[in-house]
Amino acid sequence: MSNHKIFALNKRGWILIYIAFTLFAYVSISYGAGRLMAWPKKDGTTQAIDASLKSYEIRKGKIFIAREILPRRSGVEERQVGPRPSKGENISLNLFPDVTHEVKINSVKNYADGSMVISGKLKDHKNSTVVMTMGKEGFLMTVQDMNRGMLYRVRGNSIDGSGSVTEIDMRKMPPVIR
Repeated sequence: MSNHKIFALNKRGWILIYIAFTLFAYVSISYGAGRLMAWPKKDGTTQAIDASLKSYEIRKGKIFIAREILPRRSGVEERQVGPRPSKGENISLNLFPDVTHEVKINSVKNYADGSMVISGKLKDHKNSTVVMTMGKEGFLMTVQDMNRGMLYRVRGNSIDGSGSVTEIDMRKMPPVIR
């Protein structure tokens, strides 16, 4: 009978160890990935081949951005659900169901009118840049993935966080004369 008690205690112990390990792994993974700041709209409106696409555009889709990244609006109830991004933080941008980028924030500039500019680099990329400009009326993001030769342009409405994303093949873009 004493063997049975030891087994029962060990079984409970293993269950507690499993739960603790699972919780630790979940927290570790979520911190390593960074906070999710952008995600595709669920209805899956992605245009792959369309007459409205330019020759260098691959596809377009709809996107949402997190409330904490949007500028605060006076006279409107508080929308922020978490702290705003800060320098050194890692965030995640899920631009299409198959395209997610991890970004390390290099700088965050806040302006008196409530607008904000965030710049950063893609993790594990040498020359890839991310610039996000958030104003009271709208937002604009540019993500350059130099490893894949892709550029992502995101623009949208700061009131509700909805927008559109365009995937662009930089090798097919016409040269710009300045």
